[in-house]
Amino acid sequence: MRVCMVYGGGLTPRTAGGIGSVICNIIKHTSKQIEYLLLTTYDESESLEIRELYPPTVRIEYVRPHANAFDGFAYYSVKNFDDFDILHFHCPPIGRELAFALKNYFREKKLIYSHHISYEATLNNKLKLAYYFSSLNLFGRIWKKVVAPSQFVAKNDLARFRSLKDKICLIRNGIDVELIRRAKPMHLEGDPSILFMGHLLYWKGIDILLDAIHMLVSRGTKANPMLHIVGSGIMEKQCKEYVSRHGLDDNVHFWGYACESAKFRILRGADMVVIPSRYETSSVVLLEAMAAGKPVIATRVGGIPELLKHGVNGILTSPFSSQIAMAIKSLCEKEQLIEEYGRNNQEVAKLFDWKNIAQSYVQLYYDV
Repeated sequence: MRVCMVYGGGLTPRTAGGIGSVICNIIKHTSKQIEYLLLTTYDESESLEIRELYPPTVRIEYVRPHANAFDGFAYYSVKNFDDFDILHFHCPPIGRELAFALKNYFREKKLIYSHHISYEATLNNKLKLAYYFSSLNLFGRIWKKVVAPSQFVAKNDLARFRSLKDKICLIRNGIDVELIRRAKPMHLEGDPSILFMGHLLYWKGIDILLDAIHMLVSRGTKANPMLHIVGSGIMEKQCKEYVSRHGLDDNVHFWGYACESAKFRILRGADMVVIPSRYETSSVVLLEAMAAGKPVIATRVGGIPELLKHGVNGILTSPFSSQIAMAIKSLCEKEQLIEEYGRNNQEVAKLFDWKNIAQSYVQLYYDV
C-alpha cells in the first residue's frame, strides 16, 4: 500500500512543531508496512535533518513556495504523479492544496484529512473564516475519513461540519516513551525550574506565563523560580522585551530552538512543566511531560482535560496569569505532589506510546 502525505508547513518538529512530530513518528513506526511519499514545502537547509529523521525508503517531493495563492493553486493543479493509493492531508486543503485534493478525488484516490488545528483559533479575518467553513462543508464529500486527535476536536471543531460528521475517527497523538525516559536530565537553574516548550505564538499563551512569573517574583515569594523557554516564534522579540522591561532577566532563560535530544534532556531536568495555552487540540508537549514523569500545570482548554486530571496528575487552571501563578505557588508548597503527579503521569504516558498509536494509522489505511 502506498500513502502520499501532504503538509505545507515543513517536515521537522523544528519548523512544523507538533504536526511535524506526528508525521515523522507515523512514518518512522509504520514504514515497514506502508510505502510513503511526502509532498511538502520545506527549507532546503533542513535537507540533512529531514534525511536523519525519515527512513531512506521515504520519497520526498519538494513543492516550491509560491508568491501568491493563485500561483500555488495552478502549480498544484498540474502537479502530476499518482503512484499512490491514499492521499493523507495534514492541513486543511482549502487553499492551493485544494486543487491537488479534487484532482485526485476524481481519479478515485482515497482521501484522508487530519484536523490538527482549527483556523478559527488562529484567524481574526471573518472573510477567511467564512471561506474556511464553507470549503470544509462544500467539499466534505471527498473525504473517506477525518482524523481527530481528541474528543474536543471531534465534538467541537469537526461536528459543526454537516458533511464530516459520519467520517470522524479518533486517533490520539503519541510520544516515544522510551526515548524520553532514556534522556539524561540536564541541570536547570531555579527553585523551582519551570519549563515551557513550544512555538512562541499568541494562542500558546506564552505572554500569560510571563505575567505569572512576574507576579511570583514581584510578590517576593520564598521560591526563586526560573522559567526556561524552549522554542521560537513570532512573539520571541516581544517576550524578550517584556522580560527586560520587568527586570526578569534572572528569572527567565530563552533556549531558542532545541533539537529533540536536547529538548528531552531539558525536559527531564525540569521540576514542572506549564502549558498556558488559549487553544489546544491535543498537546504533544503534555504527553512528553507525562512520559518524563513531570507534574504539569495546564489550562482547561481543548483536549487537555481529556489527558490531565486535576488533582491526580497535575493542575488545571483557566488561561489567566493570576491562576497560573497561584498553581505554581501551590505546587511549590506541596513538594509531595510533585512526585505523586510525576509517577501518575508516567503511568498515563504508557497508553500513548507511538508503537501502539502508529498501528491505528495502519488499520485506518487498510480500512479505507
